[in-house]
Amino acid sequence: MPNWISQILSARGLSLLIAAAYVLLGCLAAQPSVAKILASLLITSCALLLPLACIWYGDELGEYVGAVPGPAIMKKSPGWMVKLGGWFLLFLPVIVFFLSFYR
Repeated sequence: MPNWISQILSARGLSLLIAAAYVLLGCLAAQPSVAKILASLLITSCALLLPLACIWYGDELGEYVGAVPGPAIMKKSPGWMVKLGGWFLLFLPVIVFFLSFYR
């Protein structure tokens, strides 16, 4: 298999393609004014930061132990669980859409 195909099919490449589709759909759904398109682009991009960070850096985020603004984290989390949570957050808008559409 060529190298560029394996890079796209990796978790990072696939999540980036899905995130780009979200950004494109957000821009297409915005009103046809530059300000509304930029606002949609900014909101969608900011909403995608946490899921992409969990998918791309799940092992590193799982290693964190310490104080956060809420209760302190006492144990390390498995990296695969952080990545799975990132995938869930990435697909959550699609899940909500289909659940509300077929209700």
